[in-house]
Amino acid sequence: MSIDFSMQSRVGRELAEWWQQLQGDRGARAELKRCKSVDEVAMTATFQRLCYRLRPAFEKQSNWEDRLAAIAGLLSHVKTMEPGLRLARQMSEGNPPVVSELRFRRLLQRDRAELYTTMIRVLRMMKGKAAIQDLARSVFYWGDKIKKEWAYAYFPNVPEKRPA
Repeated sequence: MSIDFSMQSRVGRELAEWWQQLQGDRGARAELKRCKSVDEVAMTATFQRLCYRLRPAFEKQSNWEDRLAAIAGLLSHVKTMEPGLRLARQMSEGNPPVVSELRFRRLLQRDRAELYTTMIRVLRMMKGKAAIQDLARSVFYWGDKIKKEWAYAYFPNVPEKRPA
């Protein structure tokens, strides 16, 4: 059974509501933003409350707590929700793109353990604007399938480099 993070699902709505509440709680948001790792996020009361809220939807998933902790920590860096957009598509916007091709390729090479700190840097480059449902889905299911989806969303939208 897979988890649906779209706004049409209970999990997607709960996550969006939690993120909205986090925007109004500067202390909790700052605590999460200071976390340098997924383990640090997991030890915060704010994350534990989110876990309690979503436990019924996730308990059949393996290692869901760590994956949800990564999502919660990253969402603390999101200032503006961009609904409906794919995160990789957002990274390709602009000329030059917000996230360079080199950095994007390196991001695709990251495994789950390295993803958290890399994504914090990417979110900073994006000035805190992100599609939170796509971010959550991508981080939760990070692997070859998501990486391929990101490549399909990013590369066609980046201007082609012309030889000099």
